[in-house]
Amino acid sequence: MANGKRESVWEPHFRLSLKNGTASAFAAMTGEFEQWRQGQPVPKPLPDGWHTITPQMAEQLLLLNALGANRKAVWAAIVYYALQMLAGDWPATGQPLIFKSDGSLGDGQHRLWACYLSGVSFKTYVVNQVEEIESGFAYIDNSKVRTVKDALQTGGMNGLSGRLAQAIDVSYKYELGAFTATKVLDVPRLSPRHAILYAHERPNLLRGVHLSDAEYADATEMIGHAQISAFVAYKVLDLYGEPMMAEFMSALGNAQQAEDGSAIDALQQLFVEDRRIRTTRKGEVLKHEPMKPHMVLACVITAFHAWRTNAPMTLKKATLGVSETFPRFEVTEEDEQAAA
Repeated sequence: MANGKRESVWEPHFRLSLKNGTASAFAAMTGEFEQWRQGQPVPKPLPDGWHTITPQMAEQLLLLNALGANRKAVWAAIVYYALQMLAGDWPATGQPLIFKSDGSLGDGQHRLWACYLSGVSFKTYVVNQVEEIESGFAYIDNSKVRTVKDALQTGGMNGLSGRLAQAIDVSYKYELGAFTATKVLDVPRLSPRHAILYAHERPNLLRGVHLSDAEYADATEMIGHAQISAFVAYKVLDLYGEPMMAEFMSALGNAQQAEDGSAIDALQQLFVEDRRIRTTRKGEVLKHEPMKPHMVLACVITAFHAWRTNAPMTLKKATLGVSETFPRFEVTEEDEQAAA
């Protein structure tokens, strides 16, 4: 309060939940924002140099972004940026906000929307007076997008960075419960920086990638998906130890030694059947949709638990019904007692 008057607290003119918002809700909001924008005074662009953009400043700067003058803002990208800002993982890299010579926003709308809707400020460099280029947005960021694989490679995990990136994707979605009997649920995108941290926090994940690629290549070939094989090796190694992981992967990769009626036998039969080429009597190849990778994982987990308890298994029991809960790698009390 100053001179007996209460100072007003800024409130955003528009709000949209990052958690519950949708692309259609964002599109509706941007339409309302455009109508509101047209009745507002035109703010002055920021001077060239470093600035900390607050949500209030972001609202003003978005007034310089007329609807249709820039590429259409993508809700998923805004949420992706905003979650990183909320996590304190948005460093000042030097990538600027760009304003054109007419004062309009040239590049930065996704960052500004993320700041505005998250309520989190970010530091950035600002560049002004960029001369107008026809379809100029087509030239901005017109380079190879940095992937998780790129981040892992530059983060000291070269060699198998591609395989590790795929295994991280499987592990991340598994931990978030994204796998179901019918589909893979949408989850927040894992940024390259968080992928590096994720890998460092799970050293056995990289070891699982190495082992499944080298020592247990036969098991990887049997499973048919290198990223699933790497994840299985990692989880069994992490929860049950290397001897059990080695025994299971070796058994799975040996197509000649499986005992009839065993879990390994059922799993091997399932994979062979899934890859069998189906033809008509005239020899015409029939269209066949093989199992999705996450369903292959479900079968491996189910068979693993049957194998480790010496439970018999049929081909039908190795598969997951549409109404069944996606299986998990779990350590029982018996496991803990045996390890003690």
